[in-house]
Amino acid sequence: MKIVGISDLFIPSEYIRDGLKNFKNGSFDFNVLEWKLKDFEELQNINLQIEKGGLENFKAPGYILEALKNAEIIIAHFYPVTSEIIEHCKSLKIIGILRSGYENINVGYATEKGVLVFNTPGRNADAVADFTIGMMIAECRNIAKGHHGLKNGIWIRNYPNSGSIPDLPGKTAGIIGLGEIGRKVAKRLTGFDIEILGYDPYVKESLENVKMVSLEELFKRSDFVTIHVKAAKETEKMIGEKHFRMMKKNAYFINTSRASVVDEQALYKALKSKMIAGAALDVFEVEPPGKDYPMVTLENVTITPHMAGGSNDAFYNSPKLLAAEISNYLKGTKSRFIVNKELLVNNPPGH
Repeated sequence: MKIVGISDLFIPSEYIRDGLKNFKNGSFDFNVLEWKLKDFEELQNINLQIEKGGLENFKAPGYILEALKNAEIIIAHFYPVTSEIIEHCKSLKIIGILRSGYENINVGYATEKGVLVFNTPGRNADAVADFTIGMMIAECRNIAKGHHGLKNGIWIRNYPNSGSIPDLPGKTAGIIGLGEIGRKVAKRLTGFDIEILGYDPYVKESLENVKMVSLEELFKRSDFVTIHVKAAKETEKMIGEKHFRMMKKNAYFINTSRASVVDEQALYKALKSKMIAGAALDVFEVEPPGKDYPMVTLENVTITPHMAGGSNDAFYNSPKLLAAEISNYLKGTKSRFIVNKELLVNNPPGH
């Protein structure tokens, strides 16, 4: 079986080669090619183009098409797998994406052509959960602001939240979205003696140390609100002005998820008017935002350049995790990593 991996600036070729070793006990022909990108800005622009303008606007370069021509399995990270590529690869059986999100894959066309699509849910869940806790503490305790001040020769003793800087024990944290990441955030928060509220309409079972409540109750009671949901039509701007108006005046909002799930203008107004104490943000409607971007100009925010999921361990382990999952499926094991599960009727494990 011919497998072609496509590396990028986040997951280099050697990581994918190491991961492909997890295809065991079978006849596999491996090949890894490098997606030739000038820099991270070019990759970011392509990702934004796909997110806002649609996947099919991307045209595959000739060297990619040639390398993929006889592929039966394609392993990619951010590379766009369009209908053009799926149509071009006549022997294609499986597309594996090295991340939880799969907006860079034309899943609909793959399904139409009988091609299974695997994602890698939770591959960077630890990285994002760790980062979320770090952002929460950095904002409420002014760690990043103090660091920035000293770097600029300023000894800052007065911060936007001076007079209400909190300890964590006894506070309440609300988690919106209790998937892989949300649950890991909850697990980490238990060590701070924090009450944990959760909202997720898709979670039916009880979760240890998490009290499931309505979205309204979560916003009204929480001292910290952190969101961990996928970017989709149903989650677009799911958090808006009415939610920020429900929050306590000394509460904080954390977003290490996607910018699209929050009404950024409403959040800006809430922060500018001191309706809430502060926010910690890793994602923005415009990336990179630039120094004059409204959210960047605020004093009561901690901001980072979309880096929550970017640990080396997450990038290195993703190909191993995905390769092992696909390999097990080919040997007859059910997989929770399959996106278009409707194809399993005609493609059972081991088929």
